Amino acid sequence: MSQDAIVLTGMKETLDALKEFDKDAVNEFRKVINSELKLAKTEAQSFVTAKPPLSKWNTQPARKPRTRGGAGWPAWDQSIIKAGITSTKAEGKVRGDYTTSAGALKNISAAGVIYELAGRKNKAGVFISNLERKEGEASRLVWKSVDKNKDRIIDNVSKALDDAKAKLQKHLDARRG
Repeated sequence: MSQDAIVLTGMKETLDALKEFDKDAVNEFRKVINSELKLAKTEAQSFVTAKPPLSKWNTQPARKPRTRGGAGWPAWDQSIIKAGITSTKAEGKVRGDYTTSAGALKNISAAGVIYELAGRKNKAGVFISNLERKEGEASRLVWKSVDKNKDRIIDNVSKALDDAKAKLQKHLDARRG
């Protein structure tokens, strides 16, 4: 799993300033972000199979979904897991500092989160060892897609931000006279 966030310096400030001069340039940057999010989301969804990754993973919803011990384990439902992989561009603290998010993918279905992250921190247990043996290390959907395409994503987003910065500088230079 990728441990590093893609850090774009001056993104928010550039886009906020550029809005005054050229809203189309801001929209072009956002199109690149949306395009990369859509591609990564589609690929992550393609990793979800109709058949559960482990033979004893139920495909029927639990009778008491809030309990554990097997009865409340989330069912493997391909459509729910795929629908749970969503993109977001909500602003707020992303890491421990005050960086904001240009875009991110989230996996919000219970079964999807378990499948994605099981074994990431805790390696103990039969379930985790069986899942890792059959499906590989944690980060099996969203992070797998992002890690696979990281170089392309960084190149496209960085180029789009550089273009936005250049357009802002051009407008500022023209204003200065």
